[in-house]
Amino acid sequence: MDIHPFKDLMNKGKSFPVYVFYGDEEFFINEALCAVKANSLKDTDTSLALVEFKGDETPGGVIFDELRTRPFFASKNKLVVVEDADEFVEKNRENLEKYIQTPASHASLVLVCDKWDKRMRLATLVDKVGVSIECKKLKDHLLPNWIPTRAKHYKKNISSVAVQKLVEDVGNNLAIIDKHLEKLSIYLGEKATIDERDVDALVGVDRSRTVFELTDAVAQRNVAAGLKILSQMLTHGEDSVRIISLLAWQIKRLWRAKQILKQGGDEHKVTSELQIVPFFAKRFFEQVKLYTEEDLMKKHALLLETDVKSKTSSFGTQLLLELLVYKLCV
Repeated sequence: MDIHPFKDLMNKGKSFPVYVFYGDEEFFINEALCAVKANSLKDTDTSLALVEFKGDETPGGVIFDELRTRPFFASKNKLVVVEDADEFVEKNRENLEKYIQTPASHASLVLVCDKWDKRMRLATLVDKVGVSIECKKLKDHLLPNWIPTRAKHYKKNISSVAVQKLVEDVGNNLAIIDKHLEKLSIYLGEKATIDERDVDALVGVDRSRTVFELTDAVAQRNVAAGLKILSQMLTHGEDSVRIISLLAWQIKRLWRAKQILKQGGDEHKVTSELQIVPFFAKRFFEQVKLYTEEDLMKKHALLLETDVKSKTSSFGTQLLLELLVYKLCV
């Protein structure tokens, strides 16, 4: 089952004792979570009926105890949500299998995972009594179909040219596209169709996204993706000095994050000191793990070297930047 029929089931009031949401598209995972919460917690006090845990921080016994404990009001059901649940699943697989065979009648369990092996006995048991939803990142070629459908959620149409412009400016980030569609729908008022001029007026190039995506591609050693994002930045008028300074800024933030964690600080301290935007927090810390301090030192040196060459060398700016991205990725 994918997200769309699942949301239909939730809208019809269907409920399950266990839900598993997994995959690499956070927007769809959030949509699934919102749907199950809206269905399970309607007409209830969420402070009493909703319990949320971090699976990589909470002992399994605490979560199972919560599932077995009845809510304060016997007539109300409880929703127990475990985010970042991969470690919890791995450590408590046998107990989960036993629980799912005789789940609590007064509680529903939601597991939010990065990965979910459908070959597991646990996955088979989940599918017998509950539901698992794979939330896959949307392929680029599917965006022109998804965006008009999402625009209808805000009671708007959108022209094909505006769709293309939105994709060029924002890229394949459904959460950010959705926020722009919401903003455009408010801006347009009674106007029924979003056109290219509306996108030009309100969207523009999302610089925080492009530099974040570029450092993400570098962290993944993905040369092709890095060059594609660089091309988008250059097409939209970013100059070499700004691109290099943005990359240096992000590299320094990753470096500082590693220092804070090395000194005993936690992710909350990093987020607070570096003012990490909540939407980017999870992927920021994934980048932190992918880099070593030595990596970051070398990449910062490459940025300084390219900055000097951009001001003194006879090489073309685009070629210098492409060489930079290549060297950063290898």
